[in-house]
Amino acid sequence: MILYKTLRSILSHRARGWLTRFLYITGLKPRVNRSVKSPLKTGVVVLSADFEMAWAFRFSRTRCDRAVEAGLLERKNVPALLELLDRYSIPVTWATVGHLFLSECKRDEFGSAHSAMPRPPFFSNRNWSYDSGDWYKHDPCTDSLRDPAWYASDLVDLISEARAGHEFGCHTFSHADFTYAHCSGEMAEAELNATIAAAAVKGISMRSMVFPGGTFGNYESLVKKGFTCYRKPMKYHIDMCHLDKHGLVSIPSSIGLGRDQYGWDAKFHLRILDSFLAAAARRRLVCHFWFHPSVDQWYLENVMPSLLAKIDAYRKRGEVSVMTMGELADEYLRLKG
Repeated sequence: MILYKTLRSILSHRARGWLTRFLYITGLKPRVNRSVKSPLKTGVVVLSADFEMAWAFRFSRTRCDRAVEAGLLERKNVPALLELLDRYSIPVTWATVGHLFLSECKRDEFGSAHSAMPRPPFFSNRNWSYDSGDWYKHDPCTDSLRDPAWYASDLVDLISEARAGHEFGCHTFSHADFTYAHCSGEMAEAELNATIAAAAVKGISMRSMVFPGGTFGNYESLVKKGFTCYRKPMKYHIDMCHLDKHGLVSIPSSIGLGRDQYGWDAKFHLRILDSFLAAAARRRLVCHFWFHPSVDQWYLENVMPSLLAKIDAYRKRGEVSVMTMGELADEYLRLKG
């Protein structure tokens, strides 16, 4: 693994693409945990979506000027994604930024947005740079008609009403860095409380967590608020869940769905994704695909429909089951006794 990362760091962009392609063609990828004994009856496929719209990009190091554009693209794509998922009866865990449950919000008498919410100190991480102003300075404090990239109550309703039977997970209220370094326990609990309260208005409860930008931490707050599981990349792409020291189920993350940086065609994308499905089916392990609903149109039209059809075919042959994160956590805990 160290050798691979070192080699990639010295190769040109084109060479990195050929190396990655070679690893998939030769079967060296995906990495499969062949030593774990699976308690599952079949392989399990999980899909999760980071449903965040403009909130994810407002402090982005590279895309802060495109936050609204990304939010509007996500708004456009969600109905199309729901139609595809309904066609194949495939549920998704929609890891939702809590603010998206709202249809409107307002500033207080002093001009502040969500003044009751704790703010983080200024910080930088590998994805974001928050170095000035208020944490909520981008919040328009209007409504979904005037600023549809920041609110998604209507899309939440569409997801809730979809036939596939989706799950809503938590992605914090404000797309916060959840690490201990940048998020106090007080702030973590406030972020969870605000999300839980906004979802409850819709009759939605949550038990699954996806940490924004992979900023893992404040597990104690998750336990306190009744969460049971979270998504996390592990050593192996195809692996088994495990119970962490906090009693939470850590669900392996396999690969992010989306257009690659090397210009691969749809056929090769599907060849790669099928290798993940085949490995999970063969070893009775977990394959966890995750994506952003702002995925580009090419991928949405040329890869996603065929991928969902492949998952459905594996399921119909009895080689995999399709579960949400919460369902998998429940099943894992049941089997482990």
